Amino acid sequence: MESENGKKEVFDAEAASSMMKEQRDAFGSGKTKSFEWRMSQLNSLVKIADYHEKEIIDALSSDLSKPELESFVHELNTIHIQISLLQIHEKI
Repeated sequence: MESENGKKEVFDAEAASSMMKEQRDAFGSGKTKSFEWRMSQLNSLVKIADYHEKEIIDALSSDLSKPELESFVHELNTIHIQISLLQIHEKI
């Protein structure tokens, strides 16, 4: 991860603890119960996957020696399909 100023950010125990507190606070507030909030989170996941597609493919290649096409079909495309199915199911 790089910050806006180009420095590499470290995700350490302190950062993880802070993130967990934020997540617990959001859950405790009840905002995660609404349909609209859940759909916005799913849409955000798709946008993040699209925005970081090249980085995800490069990481899968580097870490697991996955070819680019396999990474796209089995990982990135699966994200889109599963989220689309969840959205369709929620609308019914």
